[in-house]
Amino acid sequence: MCQELDACQREITEVASLVDLSDYLELLYEDIPEKVQGTGMILQLARNPDNLLELGSNESLFLALTRVLRDDWRKSIELSSNIIYIFFCFSTFSDFHGVLIHHKVGSLCMAVVEHEVNRHETLVEDAENKRKGARTTSSGKLEYEKAKKRLQTIEKRQDILLRVSLYLLYNLAELPAIEQKMKNKGIVSYLTRLLSRSNEELIILIVSFLKKLSIYGENKDEMAKEKILKRLLQLIPSKNEVLMNVAIHLLLNLSFDPSLREEMITLGYLPKLVAQLS
Repeated sequence: MCQELDACQREITEVASLVDLSDYLELLYEDIPEKVQGTGMILQLARNPDNLLELGSNESLFLALTRVLRDDWRKSIELSSNIIYIFFCFSTFSDFHGVLIHHKVGSLCMAVVEHEVNRHETLVEDAENKRKGARTTSSGKLEYEKAKKRLQTIEKRQDILLRVSLYLLYNLAELPAIEQKMKNKGIVSYLTRLLSRSNEELIILIVSFLKKLSIYGENKDEMAKEKILKRLLQLIPSKNEVLMNVAIHLLLNLSFDPSLREEMITLGYLPKLVAQLS
């Protein structure tokens, strides 16, 4: 499953080798560029499932990666993406969930998701404020263009980080106790607020995660509080069959709640769904 996220890794010409793992670990004690290089090489190794058993038994590796993620994730999206992608590769196999939980990888990913969601909303608000100001002066228009370009650049980089983070959390959520911890830390709110993103692969993952969580009444209540039906409305209809399939299954789960079912009718979901089926 690591291959599904090939586009997330920056191209590295040097081929990584397990023999040189200690050298890559040493780079994690240097400055950010060297840490990015070191984690990139380790990521090459982790993307090969044949290497995971040896990597997974290396306590020093996990200690170093979690330390760097905890201390430096705000300093570099590329660095945090590399590290979380490494952990994601382990998360695709249930046998490694124990070591990920032991090192509190899920909690670190939740902190990253929370920060990036809040950061994005702040940037969107800033761009919107500058858009309003652009109507009056030429300098205001320039400021708006800068804010919009910055938002687009950060969104593109965030999409990678959010995708690997949420995919890892989705895999760990197969354990009910871990899923409950995520719920307590606000995962439902973050996922619902992320429905405004434009990256289809990220949206499919978000809707799939929400579908998984929506079988519980308390999660549906949280989704209702976050106006999930109004947010989902923009996704339907969709030419993406995978997205439509998971969205319809999510709506099916939500429809068992009488108030949400009534809201679906009010918002005009029925004509949209009928048109999609035809």
